[in-house]
Amino acid sequence: MLTERVNITNPQFLKEAFKNTKPDVVINCAGVRAYPNIDWCEDHKGETIKVNVAGAINAMQAALEIGAYPIQISSGCIFSGGTEKQFTEKDSPNFFGSFYSRMRIVLQEALKELPVLQIRIRMPICRYSHPRNLINKIVGYQKVISVPNSATLVEDVGPALEKLAKDRITGILNLTNEGYIENKDILALYEKLVDPSHKYELISVKELENGLVKTARSNCVLSMSKARSLGISMPPLDDKRLKQALLAYKKSLKKCKIRVKYAL
Repeated sequence: MLTERVNITNPQFLKEAFKNTKPDVVINCAGVRAYPNIDWCEDHKGETIKVNVAGAINAMQAALEIGAYPIQISSGCIFSGGTEKQFTEKDSPNFFGSFYSRMRIVLQEALKELPVLQIRIRMPICRYSHPRNLINKIVGYQKVISVPNSATLVEDVGPALEKLAKDRITGILNLTNEGYIENKDILALYEKLVDPSHKYELISVKELENGLVKTARSNCVLSMSKARSLGISMPPLDDKRLKQALLAYKKSLKKCKIRVKYAL
Protein backbone atom coordinates (compact mmCIF):
# COMPACT_ATOMS: atom_id res chain seq x y z
CA MET A 1 0.00 0.00 0.00
CA LEU A 2 1.27 3.47 -0.91
CA THR A 3 1.55 5.51 2.28
CA GLU A 4 3.15 8.67 0.88
CA ARG A 5 1.18 11.49 -0.69
CA VAL A 6 1.22 11.38 -4.49
CA ASN A 7 0.89 14.34 -6.83
CA ILE A 8 -1.32 13.07 -9.64
CA THR A 9 -0.47 16.09 -11.78
CA ASN A 10 3.10 14.76 -12.06
CA PRO A 11 2.95 11.69 -14.36
CA GLN A 12 6.63 10.80 -13.94
CA PHE A 13 6.34 10.83 -10.15
CA LEU A 14 3.25 8.62 -10.40
CA LYS A 15 5.05 6.11 -12.59
CA GLU A 16 7.99 5.91 -10.22
CA ALA A 17 5.74 5.58 -7.17
CA PHE A 18 3.75 2.76 -8.76
CA LYS A 19 6.88 0.97 -9.96
CA ASN A 20 8.27 1.06 -6.42
CA THR A 21 5.09 -0.08 -4.67
CA LYS A 22 3.76 -2.43 -7.37
CA PRO A 23 0.03 -2.09 -6.51
CA ASP A 24 -2.42 -4.68 -7.82
CA VAL A 25 -5.23 -2.12 -7.93
CA VAL A 26 -5.15 1.68 -8.26
CA ILE A 27 -8.26 3.59 -7.19
CA ASN A 28 -8.17 7.30 -7.94
CA CYS A 29 -10.52 9.36 -5.75
CA ALA A 30 -8.52 12.58 -6.04
CA GLY A 31 -10.21 15.82 -7.02
CA VAL A 32 -9.88 19.54 -6.46
CA ARG A 33 -10.96 20.76 -3.03
CA ALA A 34 -13.91 22.71 -4.39
CA TYR A 35 -14.69 24.74 -1.27
CA PRO A 36 -17.31 25.68 -0.35
CA ASN A 37 -18.99 24.10 -3.38
CA ILE A 38 -18.55 23.36 -7.09
CA ASP A 39 -18.91 27.08 -7.86
CA TRP A 40 -15.19 27.10 -6.96
CA CYS A 41 -14.48 25.33 -10.24
CA GLU A 42 -16.00 28.22 -12.20
CA ASP A 43 -13.27 30.51 -10.87
CA HIS A 44 -10.43 27.92 -10.92
CA LYS A 45 -10.79 26.29 -14.32
CA GLY A 46 -7.09 25.69 -14.82
CA GLU A 47 -6.73 23.88 -11.50
CA THR A 48 -9.89 21.87 -12.14
CA ILE A 49 -8.60 20.65 -15.50
CA LYS A 50 -5.15 19.93 -14.07
CA VAL A 51 -6.46 17.69 -11.28
CA ASN A 52 -9.92 16.42 -12.28
CA VAL A 53 -9.05 15.69 -15.92
CA ALA A 54 -5.30 15.52 -16.59
CA GLY A 55 -4.45 14.21 -13.12
CA ALA A 56 -7.03 11.43 -13.33
CA ILE A 57 -5.77 10.39 -16.76
CA ASN A 58 -2.20 10.40 -15.42
CA ALA A 59 -3.18 8.07 -12.58
CA MET A 60 -5.01 5.62 -14.83
CA GLN A 61 -2.25 5.55 -17.46
CA ALA A 62 0.45 5.05 -14.81
CA ALA A 63 -1.57 2.17 -13.34
CA LEU A 64 -1.94 0.51 -16.73
CA GLU A 65 1.77 0.83 -17.46
CA ILE A 66 2.71 -1.26 -14.42
CA GLY A 67 -0.10 -3.78 -14.94
CA ALA A 68 -2.37 -2.62 -12.11
CA TYR A 69 -6.15 -2.68 -12.35
CA PRO A 70 -7.25 0.98 -12.69
CA ILE A 71 -10.43 2.33 -11.10
CA GLN A 72 -11.47 5.97 -11.49
CA ILE A 73 -14.07 7.27 -9.03
CA SER A 74 -16.05 9.78 -11.03
CA SER A 75 -19.50 11.35 -10.85
CA GLY A 76 -23.01 10.91 -12.14
CA CYS A 77 -23.45 14.69 -12.12
CA ILE A 78 -23.56 14.71 -15.92
CA PHE A 79 -27.29 14.14 -16.21
CA SER A 80 -30.45 16.09 -15.51
CA GLY A 81 -33.88 14.57 -15.13
CA GLY A 82 -36.66 13.46 -12.81
CA THR A 83 -37.63 10.07 -11.43
CA GLU A 84 -39.31 9.04 -14.67
CA LYS A 85 -35.90 8.53 -16.29
CA GLN A 86 -33.14 6.45 -14.71
CA PHE A 87 -29.95 7.11 -16.64
CA THR A 88 -27.92 4.09 -17.73
CA GLU A 89 -24.27 3.73 -18.67
CA LYS A 90 -25.30 3.87 -22.35
CA ASP A 91 -27.03 7.25 -22.08
CA SER A 92 -25.21 10.30 -23.37
CA PRO A 93 -24.65 13.15 -20.89
CA ASN A 94 -27.35 15.81 -21.02
CA PHE A 95 -26.20 18.21 -18.29
CA PHE A 96 -23.63 20.86 -19.20
CA GLY A 97 -24.67 23.51 -16.69
CA SER A 98 -21.45 23.64 -14.65
CA PHE A 99 -17.74 23.59 -15.44
CA TYR A 100 -17.32 20.78 -12.92
CA SER A 101 -19.81 18.58 -14.80
CA ARG A 102 -18.41 19.44 -18.22
CA MET A 103 -14.96 18.36 -17.09
CA ARG A 104 -16.38 15.10 -15.73
CA ILE A 105 -17.80 14.51 -19.20
CA VAL A 106 -14.41 15.26 -20.81
CA LEU A 107 -12.73 12.78 -18.46
CA GLN A 108 -15.36 10.11 -19.10
CA GLU A 109 -14.94 10.37 -22.86
CA ALA A 110 -11.14 10.23 -22.62
CA LEU A 111 -11.05 7.19 -20.32
CA LYS A 112 -13.54 5.32 -22.51
CA GLU A 113 -10.58 4.75 -24.84
CA LEU A 114 -8.65 2.85 -22.12
CA PRO A 115 -9.30 -0.46 -20.26
CA VAL A 116 -10.34 1.39 -17.11
CA LEU A 117 -13.28 0.99 -14.73
CA GLN A 118 -15.09 4.31 -14.33
CA ILE A 119 -17.34 4.36 -11.29
CA ARG A 120 -20.12 6.94 -11.15
CA ILE A 121 -21.15 7.84 -7.61
CA ARG A 122 -23.53 10.61 -6.54
CA MET A 123 -24.12 12.63 -3.40
CA PRO A 124 -21.87 10.50 -1.14
CA ILE A 125 -23.18 9.84 2.37
CA CYS A 126 -21.06 8.28 5.10
CA ARG A 127 -21.51 7.35 8.75
CA TYR A 128 -19.00 9.86 10.08
CA SER A 129 -18.54 13.60 9.90
CA HIS A 130 -16.46 14.67 6.91
CA PRO A 131 -16.40 17.78 4.66
CA ARG A 132 -17.38 15.72 1.60
CA ASN A 133 -20.24 13.97 3.38
CA LEU A 134 -23.62 15.07 2.01
CA ILE A 135 -24.91 15.35 5.57
CA ASN A 136 -22.20 17.86 6.48
CA LYS A 137 -22.90 19.80 3.34
CA ILE A 138 -26.65 20.23 3.56
CA VAL A 139 -26.73 21.02 7.28
CA GLY A 140 -24.38 23.89 6.50
CA TYR A 141 -27.11 25.64 4.55
CA GLN A 142 -30.06 27.62 5.86
CA LYS A 143 -31.75 27.28 2.48
CA VAL A 144 -31.82 23.84 0.85
CA ILE A 145 -33.35 22.34 -2.28
CA SER A 146 -34.99 18.94 -2.08
CA VAL A 147 -35.53 16.98 -5.29
CA PRO A 148 -35.15 13.26 -5.99
CA ASN A 149 -31.52 12.23 -6.51
CA SER A 150 -29.42 9.12 -6.49
CA ALA A 151 -27.02 8.87 -3.57
CA THR A 152 -24.13 6.60 -2.63
CA LEU A 153 -23.57 5.29 0.89
CA VAL A 154 -19.79 5.18 1.10
CA GLU A 155 -19.80 2.11 3.35
CA ASP A 156 -21.51 0.14 0.56
CA VAL A 157 -18.82 1.02 -1.97
CA GLY A 158 -15.99 -1.04 -0.49
CA PRO A 159 -17.58 -4.49 -0.95
CA ALA A 160 -18.69 -3.51 -4.45
CA LEU A 161 -15.20 -2.40 -5.48
CA GLU A 162 -13.70 -5.58 -4.03
CA LYS A 163 -15.93 -7.72 -6.25
CA LEU A 164 -15.37 -5.54 -9.30
CA ALA A 165 -11.60 -5.68 -8.82
CA LYS A 166 -11.73 -9.45 -8.46
CA ASP A 167 -13.68 -9.74 -11.72
CA ARG A 168 -11.58 -7.06 -13.47
CA ILE A 169 -14.61 -5.23 -14.87
CA THR A 170 -13.87 -2.28 -17.18
CA GLY A 171 -15.99 0.45 -18.72
CA ILE A 172 -18.51 2.78 -17.09
CA LEU A 173 -20.57 1.66 -14.11
CA ASN A 174 -23.16 3.48 -11.99
CA LEU A 175 -22.58 2.79 -8.30
CA THR A 176 -25.35 4.42 -6.30
CA ASN A 177 -27.83 2.92 -3.88
CA GLU A 178 -31.06 1.67 -5.40
CA GLY A 179 -33.82 4.22 -5.82
CA TYR A 180 -33.42 7.83 -4.74
CA ILE A 181 -33.61 10.13 -1.75
CA GLU A 182 -34.36 13.79 -1.08
CA ASN A 183 -32.52 16.26 1.13
CA LYS A 184 -35.66 16.87 3.16
CA ASP A 185 -35.68 13.22 4.27
CA ILE A 186 -32.10 13.45 5.50
CA LEU A 187 -32.71 16.78 7.22
CA ALA A 188 -35.86 15.55 8.96
CA LEU A 189 -33.95 12.63 10.46
CA TYR A 190 -31.00 14.87 11.27
CA GLU A 191 -33.27 17.20 13.21
CA LYS A 192 -34.91 14.25 14.98
CA LEU A 193 -31.81 12.18 15.77
CA VAL A 194 -28.84 14.53 15.78
CA ASP A 195 -29.73 18.16 16.41
CA PRO A 196 -33.32 19.10 17.36
CA SER A 197 -32.38 22.78 17.23
CA HIS A 198 -31.35 22.65 13.56
CA LYS A 199 -33.37 25.01 11.37
CA TYR A 200 -33.56 25.20 7.59
CA GLU A 201 -35.79 26.40 4.78
CA LEU A 202 -36.68 24.34 1.71
CA ILE A 203 -36.49 26.28 -1.53
CA SER A 204 -36.98 25.45 -5.21
CA VAL A 205 -34.21 24.78 -7.72
CA LYS A 206 -35.21 28.00 -9.47
CA GLU A 207 -34.74 29.97 -6.25
CA LEU A 208 -31.35 28.34 -5.69
CA GLU A 209 -30.09 29.15 -9.16
CA ASN A 210 -31.50 32.68 -9.08
CA GLY A 211 -28.51 34.32 -7.43
CA LEU A 212 -27.66 31.89 -4.60
CA VAL A 213 -25.16 29.91 -6.68
CA LYS A 214 -22.98 30.74 -9.68
CA THR A 215 -23.80 27.69 -11.74
CA ALA A 216 -26.57 25.14 -12.21
CA ARG A 217 -26.74 21.83 -10.31
CA SER A 218 -27.29 18.33 -11.64
CA ASN A 219 -30.31 16.44 -10.29
CA CYS A 220 -30.88 12.92 -11.55
CA VAL A 221 -31.50 9.26 -10.82
CA LEU A 222 -29.05 6.64 -12.09
CA SER A 223 -29.98 3.11 -13.07
CA MET A 224 -28.35 0.25 -11.17
CA SER A 225 -29.43 -2.45 -13.64
CA LYS A 226 -25.92 -3.02 -14.99
CA ALA A 227 -24.44 -3.25 -11.49
CA ARG A 228 -27.10 -5.78 -10.49
CA SER A 229 -26.26 -7.87 -13.55
CA LEU A 230 -22.67 -8.00 -12.27
CA GLY A 231 -23.77 -9.24 -8.86
CA ILE A 232 -23.36 -5.88 -7.13
CA SER A 233 -25.82 -5.14 -4.31
CA MET A 234 -26.41 -1.54 -3.22
CA PRO A 235 -29.55 -1.62 -1.01
CA PRO A 236 -31.91 1.38 -1.02
CA LEU A 237 -31.36 4.14 1.51
CA ASP A 238 -34.70 3.58 3.16
CA ASP A 239 -35.76 5.09 6.47
CA LYS A 240 -34.12 2.31 8.48
CA ARG A 241 -30.74 2.58 6.77
CA LEU A 242 -30.77 6.37 6.93
CA LYS A 243 -31.50 6.20 10.66
CA GLN A 244 -28.57 3.83 11.14
CA ALA A 245 -26.29 6.14 9.18
CA LEU A 246 -27.35 9.23 11.12
CA LEU A 247 -27.02 7.55 14.51
CA ALA A 248 -23.48 6.49 13.58
CA TYR A 249 -22.86 10.01 12.30
CA LYS A 250 -24.00 11.42 15.65
CA LYS A 251 -21.50 9.19 17.48
CA SER A 252 -18.73 10.44 15.20
CA LEU A 253 -19.60 14.02 16.15
CA LYS A 254 -19.18 13.18 19.83
CA LYS A 255 -15.76 11.72 19.10
CA CYS A 256 -14.74 14.82 17.18
CA LYS A 257 -16.25 17.04 19.91
CA ILE A 258 -16.55 19.88 17.42
CA ARG A 259 -19.00 19.80 14.54
CA VAL A 260 -17.80 21.61 11.44
CA LYS A 261 -20.40 22.56 8.87
CA TYR A 262 -19.65 22.80 5.19
CA ALA A 263 -21.79 24.10 2.36
CA LEU A 264 -22.88 22.07 -0.66
